[in-house]
Amino acid sequence: MAGYLEAARTSEAVYVRVVGLGNFNNAGPLREYAEKSFNDGVRNVIIDLLECTGLDSTFMGTLMGFIGFDTDKSGNPLPVSVTVVNATPPTMRAMNSLGLPKILHVRPEHVDFPTCKLERLREGWQDRKRRTLLIRDAHIALMKADRENESRFGPFVAALVKETRDILDCDDVADK
Repeated sequence: MAGYLEAARTSEAVYVRVVGLGNFNNAGPLREYAEKSFNDGVRNVIIDLLECTGLDSTFMGTLMGFIGFDTDKSGNPLPVSVTVVNATPPTMRAMNSLGLPKILHVRPEHVDFPTCKLERLREGWQDRKRRTLLIRDAHIALMKADRENESRFGPFVAALVKETRDILDCDDVADK
């Protein structure tokens, strides 16, 4: 039940098509791809779920984390807009269960993806540290987005914070 992502970037947006599962294995490469674009000034992400069979919490939390990505030199947030298109009933149920439609733009009507050359993103993470940090950050974003997620993910995030401290051998990771 693997999944993969295809992505393209224009001056206006990052376009991502999820094929199969959107999960922790492809959330990391998505985050890297999107953050490079954000650093170049792109502030829109369009996620196409037409071919997506399911979403896990890490993938959804990664999308939520894009919204508060960065700040300007004065410390003011530079908003990133995330729009989900072509959600299927299973992906809509998953997003609703974690409160994503309260914050993300979810377009209910069918949207044709723009004609652009999509590249397949690599899958998986190369090291335990980055994978653990991604999963931790994604679940923190979910808890910030919807208070109901605190009871669902609080103990899990506490365990990840401990694991992150052990991996990084430091005490400041809980503040992220």
